[in-house]
Amino acid sequence: MKKLIISSLIAMFCASAGATTMCATDDTLAIVLDPVINGTANSFNTDLFEWSATFSYGTVWGIATCVDTSGAPNTAVEELRDSNGEIATGGERTGRYCWCQLSHPAKSRWVFRNVNSSVADCVFNCASNCGANVRDNSAFRAGLFGSLGN
Repeated sequence: MKKLIISSLIAMFCASAGATTMCATDDTLAIVLDPVINGTANSFNTDLFEWSATFSYGTVWGIATCVDTSGAPNTAVEELRDSNGEIATGGERTGRYCWCQLSHPAKSRWVFRNVNSSVADCVFNCASNCGANVRDNSAFRAGLFGSLGN
């Protein structure tokens, strides 16, 4: 019964989200993700390909990957594959194209961030680029937040 009540409250909260916002939920949390609002901080872990960005409404985080598949900036793809044809899961070190995926509070599609001069540069910079662009780049946030649940 408690879970049903919480789910109902989350649904009502998300229904009030405006046209420019996306509502991300899990069983106990609802965050209205607004691509227009810049974040206040970001962090990253290069070795683990992890990134986070903090906003006035909460913190989001995700993963990064470097594959040899290009894309259009700030655009999501339904499925991303590495150079071996395997579905990318994050942390790949096979190419110079940096992709980012939101994993909390909800999972997004992979969104293309940028191309690097080498695989080594991508590995070194990708997680940092994801976190910084989620914090400061509204077009990138729109691509990431807009691909939730798709």
